[in-house]
Amino acid sequence: MAAKILVFANHKGGVAKTTLSVNVADALARDGYSILFIDLDPQGNATQLIYGYDETPAVTIEQMLAGKESIAAAIVEKTTIPGVALIGATLKLAKLERELQTTPFSSTSLLLQKLHSVKDVFDVVIIDTPPALSFLTANALAAADIVFVPVESGSKLALVGTDDMIEFVNQAKSVNTKLKLGGAILTKHDGRKKLCKITQAVIGDYFDTVLDHFVPQSADIGKSQAAGQTVLQYDRECTCSREFVEIARQIATIAGLERSEAAQ
Repeated sequence: MAAKILVFANHKGGVAKTTLSVNVADALARDGYSILFIDLDPQGNATQLIYGYDETPAVTIEQMLAGKESIAAAIVEKTTIPGVALIGATLKLAKLERELQTTPFSSTSLLLQKLHSVKDVFDVVIIDTPPALSFLTANALAAADIVFVPVESGSKLALVGTDDMIEFVNQAKSVNTKLKLGGAILTKHDGRKKLCKITQAVIGDYFDTVLDHFVPQSADIGKSQAAGQTVLQYDRECTCSREFVEIARQIATIAGLERSEAAQ
């Protein structure tokens, strides 16, 4: 059984994309899926959350993509999240991107080629992308089975540029015919605020599917990150944790995820 490759992408920064992807990875692992998390964002925030703040992995995604190290060497199995392996990133990834790219879809198979050898090892591969319609995001989409778009709720500019994001996904489908747009996921949502209510009401005009559950505006997110933990590790019973669990389960249903016998 080949792993399903899930991508979280939005070319806007500050939409809680990394928070969403890391906590979904934790929630899916708790539900019995074996996870490989790939940090494809040069900022490396997901790497810090999953590996630790004090140091970086010995081998990272940029060395793997450059052909200097194998994917096996890049995978860190012992992380801060049980059941989640990691291929981490550093700021050097930004330099490599500049060296490799000519146009965004010129070498879109680079990451896909590297993933072939591990697709039968994990149930799910989750890729966190940079906030840009770039070479790295294009590579993620070219390798993906399904992409989810986090959308910040309550921002006046939340949906500005959404057409560009959707068009980029459609471009990716020209080189990856299996790619599906799984839907939008509201983040930083507060149902009491007018702007959040407006965003929730109109987001369906842009996306065929909007997940039923959302990432709430919550102090628990900041507190958990300060503690070097996922929200589920910080407080399993808080509202935010429960939402992440439900988001992960809806993603599993939409993506048709399956657990391997070993994971079960």
